[in-house]
Amino acid sequence: MQHLGILGVIVRTALVLLVSTAFGQQSPLLVIGIDGFRPDYLIRHSAPRIAAFARTGASAASLVPQFPSTTFPNFYSIATGLTPEQHGIIDMDFHDSATGKRFYYRDSASQVDPAWWGGTPIWVAAEKAGLPTATYFWVGSDREIQGVKPKWHYAYNPRVTREQKVKQVIEWLHMPAKEQPRLVMVYFSDVDGAAHANGPLAPQVKEAVANVDAAIGQLLDGIRDVKPAPNVMMVSDHGMSAVQQSIDLTPLADFSGFRVSNSLPLTQLYAKDAALVEATYQRLKGKSPMWSVYKRAEIPKHLGLGKSERVGDLVIIPNGPYMIAIGQEIPNLRGMHGYDPSRFLEMHGILFASGPAFRSGASTGAIQNTALYALFRRLLGLKAEGPIDSRLRSLLR
Repeated sequence: MQHLGILGVIVRTALVLLVSTAFGQQSPLLVIGIDGFRPDYLIRHSAPRIAAFARTGASAASLVPQFPSTTFPNFYSIATGLTPEQHGIIDMDFHDSATGKRFYYRDSASQVDPAWWGGTPIWVAAEKAGLPTATYFWVGSDREIQGVKPKWHYAYNPRVTREQKVKQVIEWLHMPAKEQPRLVMVYFSDVDGAAHANGPLAPQVKEAVANVDAAIGQLLDGIRDVKPAPNVMMVSDHGMSAVQQSIDLTPLADFSGFRVSNSLPLTQLYAKDAALVEATYQRLKGKSPMWSVYKRAEIPKHLGLGKSERVGDLVIIPNGPYMIAIGQEIPNLRGMHGYDPSRFLEMHGILFASGPAFRSGASTGAIQNTALYALFRRLLGLKAEGPIDSRLRSLLR
């Protein structure tokens, strides 16, 4: 009987190893995040290295962001598999009605409280399982979440160059096997910044795409000799629209009784005075076809957000590629995102993958970015928390 027990352990171990090998579990996972990269940039702008990676690897028609299609909510949704309503990072600028605190993406001090960051990011899950991780500017990864940070991480610094990031990632993946991070996540912001300033089809965006493409090419060349070969995934958080109009709502009502959060594609108004909320709602409702105003409970279901106390009592959403704000000067930007991805397909991002786990040349349709989390866990050999989306499974060997 004892021999049978030992035999059972051996068989189970062998099965685990077979599954691990089939899904590339022994390979490190590298996730490359490119802020604001639209799928059509491969055609409209020159990106030969990324295009070759997509063509010879596996790809999805697009990666569909969550609403609002902004950076913090979506890179964190990719990392957690949760919608903004579920993980709590609902926008770039918002308040918590319960605590009165404000979260603002440009104020790192406002983000320190772990209570902001819900869910279990993939680096936290990996570290808890004893797998070392490394991140370079991935949203939320320089914060302590559930008492955990990646073993190696950097706080965001806009002065860091693409070359510095590439060099560090190559060094991480060349570490000795016992020390090498099993998960590496790196973020590039160049394309998004150029498109905001100049519009998505501007020559400056073409230049930014070329610069990021070259950096990624250097990165891929630099890890070509890593054994076992890494599984590499390229994703973006959202796309970009050309701004058609800026709309200042300040003259339309007295907003002095509200706390206002402006992220330009989404304006949120917070107040404890129910009568004020109702009066302002009636004043704004139907005022223009260019925007819609909702009470929190009325937010269209497909947009999510309606159940979170971090969402404003009133929410104003543009009905086109417009920038809207209250009580602040609207910047002169020619590109913007954040809009409903079910209506504005230019909000969609990219998903390309290559490595031992992926089928060369495989392709599939559009995939929600929250679906990536289950795949991350499988590639890292972590316990499954749900099935892998069938479209993602079709990309695997």
